[in-house]
This record gives sequence, structure tokens and C-alpha cells, in this order.
Amino acid sequence: MAFLQLPRTTLYYGLFAQNITPARQEVVLLLHGFAGTGESDFAEQIPLLQSQYSVLAPHMHGHGHSSHRATYTTAYYREDVADIVGLLDALTLPSVRVLGFSDGAITALLLAALHPERVTALAIHGAQATINARDTAAIRQWLLEKPLGEEWQAQLAQLHGEPYWRMLPPMYVKVQEELVAEGGVIITDEELAAIRCPVLVMHGKRDRIVSVEYAHALHERIAGSRLLLFDAGHAAHLRCQDEYNAAIIDFFASV
Repeated sequence: MAFLQLPRTTLYYGLFAQNITPARQEVVLLLHGFAGTGESDFAEQIPLLQSQYSVLAPHMHGHGHSSHRATYTTAYYREDVADIVGLLDALTLPSVRVLGFSDGAITALLLAALHPERVTALAIHGAQATINARDTAAIRQWLLEKPLGEEWQAQLAQLHGEPYWRMLPPMYVKVQEELVAEGGVIITDEELAAIRCPVLVMHGKRDRIVSVEYAHALHERIAGSRLLLFDAGHAAHLRCQDEYNAAIIDFFASV
């Protein structure tokens, strides 16, 4: 476990299992979703991945042990990409396989689009390239209008610290609404078309946070991508764990 000083944040990251050496290029980068960390979002996947790969799990800016946020900008996904490139450069990793969930999946898509030489394979779930008012209404209800479960509140306090974690939901809802006000485009069609690595697009059919229609749109716009839908909501990696784990291992092994 270590810290890296970057222009916008002090980034915390974990390294698991094998030694990371550029010659092997056998590294899986985990990009977590909002309010998570690599270790919390992918707790059931890390031991499995460790058997075959080194695993790199940063805490994105504003999360976990990385620097706290005072605000989000509508460019934060692209800022997160720049942080990841800085991390890969610092570790002298020319390229990695990437597994991303939710916000982390959006960052992963942008990483593959803007820096195609850095991503050899990309598995994502719960991603979207655009956002609209319907989506922000669902996010607002999820994070602000309905009481957060006591168990999740305890987990958020443990992951991000008290009272800081309480700032995250309102900041996040605000920036999502600002993205809609700016037109709702997170990743352009041209950027999606620029992705050249093998891509596995995964999604829960019953996702109430990010509609499954976004997975179909990504699949249509990313040439040669594969689409896998689970009978689950947003957290398909938890609800369909065995099927999900088998899918990512088979996908990465096929590259």
C-alpha cells in the first residue's frame, strides 16, 4: 500500500499478489464506483484475480485514503483519467487490463478512448456515456431523499471517514445535475469509436440507477464489444457473483 502525489490529489493505491513488472504486463487495474474503494467494491473478485494477475487498486480522488474533495467539477471523470495515467507512469506500467464498476467503468472507458495504448482489455459494468434528468432524479432519490441504510452509513464512515463521508452524496448529486445542465454527454460517440481493445460490457437488467439501455448503447458504439446482461440491479457483481467472476476471468484469459 502506498501514496502517490499528483497535481490534483494524493492518490492511495494497493498492490496485490504478484510483483508488477512491465515485461509481464499481467496487471489488472480496478476502478471502483462512487462511495466505494477497490477493496470494497471488488472484495469478491480480488482473491480470484490474484491467482492469475497482479492487482492494482487505487482509491480515486475523494475516496478512501486518497485526498478528500471540496467539490466536483463536471470534468472529474477526465481528471480521474489523468490521475490513473500518472499512477501507471509512476509504476512504469505501459498497459493494463481494466475492470471498472459504475463511475469507475466510465473512467475506464475514457482511459481506453483517450489513451488506447494503456489498455489491453476492458471489462466494465454499470456504465453510461450520457446522463439525463431521469437519471439524476434516481440518483437524488437514492442518495438524498431516502434515508441511507445504517449498515451502509457505517461502511461509508469506515471507508472515507467521519464526518467527511456525509459531504460526498450532496456533492455527487450536484455534479451529476450540472452534467445534465451542460448537455449530458460524458463520453462522445467519437471517443467510444476510438476504443480499440477488446471490451466486455456488463450490466444488470434491473438496474434502477443506470438503465440497461445504456449498456446496449455502449455495445452498439464500441466496435467488436461483447455484451453480457445479468438478472440483477446495479451491483451485478454481488448478486450474480459466480457468473460475473467466471465472465471476467474467461474474458481476460481470452485476450
